[in-house]
Amino acid sequence: MSNKTPFKTNITLNYWAVGFIWTFLWNCMRIFGVVSVFFFLTIVFLTFNASSEVHKFDNLTVAEEETRTFTDDQIWVQGDILIDGEITFENCSLNINRTLDLTTSEIRIKPGGQLNLFNTTISTMEVSSNTGIDNESIISPYTLVLNESSLSIYNSRIYYGMIWLVKGDVEITGLVLDGFNMINYGIFSENTTLKASSVSIRNYTQGLRSIGATPDLEFIFYYNCSTQMTQEWWLTFSPFDNSTGLPISGFEVRQWENERMIGTWNWAKEYEIDSFGQKINHTTQLSFYLNLYFGYIDKSWEGRIFENTDLIQNFNLNHTLISLDYPIIFVDNEVLEMGQKAPKWSNVNFSVIVNNPTDINFYNINLNLLINGNLGYSTTVILLNSNDSQRTNVSWTASVEGPMSFGVRVVVIDYSGDSTDYTISVYRFLQVESSSDSTGQSSGSWTALLAIFVLMGLCCYIIYTGMEEETLTSSSKEIISEDEDLREIAISEEIGDEKDLE
Repeated sequence: MSNKTPFKTNITLNYWAVGFIWTFLWNCMRIFGVVSVFFFLTIVFLTFNASSEVHKFDNLTVAEEETRTFTDDQIWVQGDILIDGEITFENCSLNINRTLDLTTSEIRIKPGGQLNLFNTTISTMEVSSNTGIDNESIISPYTLVLNESSLSIYNSRIYYGMIWLVKGDVEITGLVLDGFNMINYGIFSENTTLKASSVSIRNYTQGLRSIGATPDLEFIFYYNCSTQMTQEWWLTFSPFDNSTGLPISGFEVRQWENERMIGTWNWAKEYEIDSFGQKINHTTQLSFYLNLYFGYIDKSWEGRIFENTDLIQNFNLNHTLISLDYPIIFVDNEVLEMGQKAPKWSNVNFSVIVNNPTDINFYNINLNLLINGNLGYSTTVILLNSNDSQRTNVSWTASVEGPMSFGVRVVVIDYSGDSTDYTISVYRFLQVESSSDSTGQSSGSWTALLAIFVLMGLCCYIIYTGMEEETLTSSSKEIISEDEDLREIAISEEIGDEKDLE
């Protein structure tokens, strides 16, 4: 017999036994693994539930010098979180709902307080609108307010809220800030030392507004914000009287954007970043207005602002600098030359340049005519602009005869109201013809006219006499010529007779 066949059968049986044992062990290992994972997750779940707690507050208050820490907790607040001490939320979920008096809820860090957020989510919840409409609800945004205090945020999320920073120190690393198009600002930073990196700001009218300080920003991402960011600076205004060095009160300061007046002037933009991420530099336009009742001051200023700025402006309010220059007298619209007299009842104008080098615009400047130092003859009222000159006439019908002092007087009101009004006068000499001057001038005219007539008569006589002499001379010449002709005829006849006799 051959031993080959039994040998092959034994080998096959051995392989089958090994495969069966291996499959059995593999299935046991899988079952053990599943049971181990389930056991581990059960332990973790039970441990989490054992350490996680739910806290409900109407108002959560942290007293001064008190330190509180919440870890892996759920916090429900039906009101405000007021922090005078220090509070830390780590791996927590905060739900901030509208206060019981239906005002906006706040997480307020008071002066000297400290808030720390680590891997924490802050949100709110929908509440019934109380309108009687089924399934209608509202969401009430909230505000995280820092007031001369400290805030630290790491890898956290804030939904339906905004951050309002007023002085203090803030450090943000890893934050998702989403307003869901319900709030104007994502972060409003005023005079705050702000350092932020890896921050996503979404769905706000303006993502970041910084006033008074330059934030340290790195990897800031904006999504669906009409304006991504603005950098603005505080403005103050200090007006002084240029002549006395004293401050001036009562100015109204206005800020303009082209022809549109902006609501406030206390801060001005250096630049803004629009929704497309384009940086737009701004030029500040300001006007300064002071009502003096008898006049006003209206000046403007334009320029770039790069830091908190005190605008110091000096104004020329020295009313004694106003002058009356280059007086001229016109008579019936003709310049009156030296030595000339103005006819009585003629139209006389005293023309003078009123020069105003000050910054005051005067509503009414009265130019009063002075004749021999007396007022009441004529007055001209003008509107006098600042830093301007204008020629003005004061008219008078010459009703007073003889020589006189002729001029104008102006009284300029002092803006300070201390009764130091300034009087300006300017004079010229004027003589108006009297009745005797008119009579003498009339008789003289008649005498001159008579002399002219006598002269003309004498000329005519001389001319006439000369013509008569020429006539007589011509007549005598004609007689002499006739006599000579007759003599020649007689001589010729005598000669003829003599020839006949011969």
